[in-house]
Amino acid sequence: MTAGAPASTATLAVRGVTMRFGGVVAVDDVAFTARGGEVLGVMGPNGAGKTTLFNVISGVQRPTAGSVELDGTVLTGMSVDRVAGHGVTRTFQTPVMFWGLTVRESVAVALAARETGRVYPPPPVHGLVPSGLGLPGRRARDEALREQADALLAAAGIAHMGDRVTESLAFGEERLLEMTRALAMGPRVLLLDEPLSGLNPDEIADVIRAVRAARADGIAVLLVEHAVGELLGVADRVVVLDHGRTIAQGDPKAIAADPVVIDAYLGDELE
Repeated sequence: MTAGAPASTATLAVRGVTMRFGGVVAVDDVAFTARGGEVLGVMGPNGAGKTTLFNVISGVQRPTAGSVELDGTVLTGMSVDRVAGHGVTRTFQTPVMFWGLTVRESVAVALAARETGRVYPPPPVHGLVPSGLGLPGRRARDEALREQADALLAAAGIAHMGDRVTESLAFGEERLLEMTRALAMGPRVLLLDEPLSGLNPDEIADVIRAVRAARADGIAVLLVEHAVGELLGVADRVVVLDHGRTIAQGDPKAIAADPVVIDAYLGDELE
């Protein structure tokens, strides 16, 4: 098991989730489960409700109806921090960076936050994260966090980036760092919102490898992605949304052949 990996698997249950904004129904009675050790693909055209669904799962928005549960614990109504504290971690369509930190220090932020239960700690002014958080044994903890961060970077194939400042990273490198930082939180559920967008083929291969490694570590990975071929290639199961509603669920081969999905979304893309 890689550094930062979860101690146990989990089952996420989305139960009849509906999200309305005035007269607009962004998510309409969506229900599915995601189990530890699998990749659940979530696909659909723009405006299908995918990002809104992730907002509900991660606690950013409270649904109009329905609930989200993790191993029987109802997450609905919890703050983002509390949801993250239960092991739900998320990346975003646009990577969020800690400017002024090195790649190694950025991962150390997540490691220190995991230890202290502080999901979103402020970046330190000087030195590594422990000094900014006031952890005891500053030098020992600095060194321990460096070693853990380096192990995570090595597992992600980006150990060579450790000393670079985040401002120097290319977009694809930011993607890999954000995912590594998310894994440093020790998630039980990992929400990936279009992690392949804007990447070149080599970077796509790196992210797919990281997704498979997360699955092997027992994490339930929910993957929203417009790159249909890559999504169907890595997902164990797929949920397809259209205008906020679920129009299909199943294994990737069945989804690729489903005439309803083809008509609504895929068209000739897979021919």
